[in-house]
Amino acid sequence: MNKSASIRRLRLLILGLFFLYLGADQQVQAQPNISGLGSIQSDTADLAAMQEGLEVLGIIPWRWANRTKWGAWEVATDSLLRWEHYTDGHVLWAQRSDVIAYELGTVGRQSGHYVQGFGPGDQKVYLEGIDLSNPITGLNELQYVPVHKVSSIQELPSHRLRSDWRLRDYYVIKPISTLNYDESSYTYRNLEFGVGHNFSERSHLELSFWDRRAGGNYPANELKGSQLFAKGYYHLSKTLRLDAWAANNSFEADESFGYSNSSVAFPFSEYGPIPRRNSVSSSSSRSDWFVRLGHRPDSSSLSSSYLQVGRTNHEFNLPFSTDTTAWNIRSLWITGATVLEGSNWGLGAEGRWSGYTNRIDSDTGFHTIKRSNWWESNANLVGYWKVLPTVNLRLGLEQVFTGNLGSALSGWVSLDVENKVIKTNLRLGKGLQLRSIQDQYWTSNSWQNDGINYKDSPLQESQYILGSVDLWPERFLSIWLNARYSLESGTALLAPSKLIQEEMRIYYAKEYSFWSTSVGLDAHSSHWEYGLSATAFSRGNGQIQTQSAELFETDMQFRLRSHAFWKNYVFERAAYTKMGVRLYGSPLASRNLAFDTAAQWWSVQQNGHAEQPAFLRADVEISSRVRSMMVFLRWENVAQGFLGPGYFGADSFPMPGRRLIVSIKAIFRN
Repeated sequence: MNKSASIRRLRLLILGLFFLYLGADQQVQAQPNISGLGSIQSDTADLAAMQEGLEVLGIIPWRWANRTKWGAWEVATDSLLRWEHYTDGHVLWAQRSDVIAYELGTVGRQSGHYVQGFGPGDQKVYLEGIDLSNPITGLNELQYVPVHKVSSIQELPSHRLRSDWRLRDYYVIKPISTLNYDESSYTYRNLEFGVGHNFSERSHLELSFWDRRAGGNYPANELKGSQLFAKGYYHLSKTLRLDAWAANNSFEADESFGYSNSSVAFPFSEYGPIPRRNSVSSSSSRSDWFVRLGHRPDSSSLSSSYLQVGRTNHEFNLPFSTDTTAWNIRSLWITGATVLEGSNWGLGAEGRWSGYTNRIDSDTGFHTIKRSNWWESNANLVGYWKVLPTVNLRLGLEQVFTGNLGSALSGWVSLDVENKVIKTNLRLGKGLQLRSIQDQYWTSNSWQNDGINYKDSPLQESQYILGSVDLWPERFLSIWLNARYSLESGTALLAPSKLIQEEMRIYYAKEYSFWSTSVGLDAHSSHWEYGLSATAFSRGNGQIQTQSAELFETDMQFRLRSHAFWKNYVFERAAYTKMGVRLYGSPLASRNLAFDTAAQWWSVQQNGHAEQPAFLRADVEISSRVRSMMVFLRWENVAQGFLGPGYFGADSFPMPGRRLIVSIKAIFRN
C-alpha cells in the first residue's frame, strides 16, 4: 500500500468523522426509519404537510404498480438498500444471500451470478423498461446501473428469471443536489454528483454525472468509465404522466484475459500475478433514451398501463493478436402493457418489439457478427385468481417471435399461500429460450460453432418445479427456503475443439438435470440483525449433442453467508449507526465458471478448469447517518492471510486483497 493512498484514505476518514461531529454538535434529530438514503422524504419533518399540499394542488405522487400480484417477489426496497454500499448492480447481486457469485474482481465488468439457480444466460433485467441485456451475448449489463437511485427490485422466476428495477422519484418543489464518493487503495474511485429540480408540482428534471476508476491491484487490470444521465417527468393530467430518459455510458478497460498463476499458490499482490495478455485493452459504450406515457385510472390508483418507445446503442471493440471482437448495434424498441382487474381476479398483458441493426464499419476491422439486422418480439400474459383470502392461483404465458430464429412458447402455473405464519409458493412450468445471436452467428479466428446450421440448432428447453417457504416472515426470527429442480437441454457449451486445441467451439447439451437450493434464517430486533444462509447447485452429467460419447459435467457449487450487526443512535441521538461483520465463503474446493474474454461470454462447460480452493472472506462494516448524510466504511477481506490467502470469483480472475473503502453520500436541499 503506497503512502499517498494511505494519506488519501485518512483524509476521507477525517472528513467523514468531522461531518458526524458537526451533526452531533448541532443536536440534529435523525429519523432513519422514514425512507431510504436519497429519497426526498428522508428526515423531512413536514412530510405529511408536503403530501397534503401536493393533493391540494391537484397532484398526488405517481406510483407504478408492482408485479407481486402477478407472481413476482420483491427482493429489494428503498429501506433495505439505504444502509448498504454497492458500486453497481453486479456488486448488489453478488452480496445477496441466495446468490453464488462469479465476480471478475473489478467494478464495471460483467460478473456472472447464479441467482436462485438461474445462470448468467437465464436472466432478463429491465431498468424502467430498458432491456439491460447485451443484444449479442444476452448477458445483463448491470454495471450501468447506479444502485443508490434504485427504489425497488422485483423478480419473477419461471423458465428464466425476470427482474424489474425502478428508480426513485422526487416530489418537492426545490432544488436537490446529491453527492456520492467512494475511494480505497490502488486506483479505486467512484464519484457521482447530480442535481434535481421540480419546476412545479407537475414536473421534475434530474441530471447527474458518474465517474469511475478501478484496478491497480493486479497488472493489466485498470478500468475507467463514466455516465451522463438525465430523466424527467411531467403530469399531463391527474391520470396521465409523460416520462423521458437519456443515459450515455463509456468504459475503457485493460483486458488481462485472466492470470496464469496457479490458483492454489496465487500471490494476491500487484507484483506476482502474470496476465495471460499484458497489453490488450477494450473500449465499450452504451447509450439509451426513451419516452413513456403512463396511465392510472384515477389519481389515487397505481399505474399499470403504459406505452414506451426507446433507442439503445451498443458498441464494443477488443483487438488482440490476430483477432478482434467488435460490434456496433443500434436497436429501436417499443413496449406497452395494460391490466384488467376484478374484485378477486386480474389479467395483465405486455408486449415488446425490438429491431436491431449491426453497423459494420470497415475501419474497425474484423467483426465477429456478420448479420446486419434482425428483430424479436414477445407477448406476455399473466393472471391471478384469489381463491381464498390467503390463497392465490397464478399463471403466465410467454410467446417469443423472431425474424429468422424461430419462435418459443413458455408457460407456468403457481399456487401461493400467505398468512402471518407462513408464505409459500409452488410453481410448475415448461419453457423454451431462443439461441442468442452469439450462439448462431459468431465468427472468429479462434471461436466457432460446432457446425450445426442455425436453423437446426436446438432451443434451450427446461421443465421445472420451483418453490419457496418463508416461516414467520413478520416475526423476530424467520426461516426461509427456496429450491428449483429442472430437466434441461440445448444449453450452449464452450470447450476446446477436438481438432484444433487453440480453437474454442460451441457445443449443445442433451438432456440433463439441474437443481438449486438456498436455506437461511434471519433474526432482527431494535438493536441487532443476524443472518445465516447456505446456497448450493449442481448440474448433472449429460452428453454433448454432436458427440454422444462425450460427457460434460460440473461439480457441486456451495456457498455459506453470515452477518451480524448492531445498530442504535449515537452522539445523543444525533446520528444513527450500524456496525458489524459479513462472512462469505465455501468449505469445498470447486471448479468455478470461466469468463471467456475474447467472446465476452460465461461458459457453462467446466471440464479442464482449475480447481479453486476453499475460501473465507470477512468484511467489517460501519455506517453512520446524520439526516441526509451517510458515512460508510468497509474493510474488505480483513482476514486475508489469516483465514486463507484470498479467493477467486471466477476461474483465473482473482478478487482484490485487503482494502479499506471509505464512502460519503450526501443530499443537499436548497
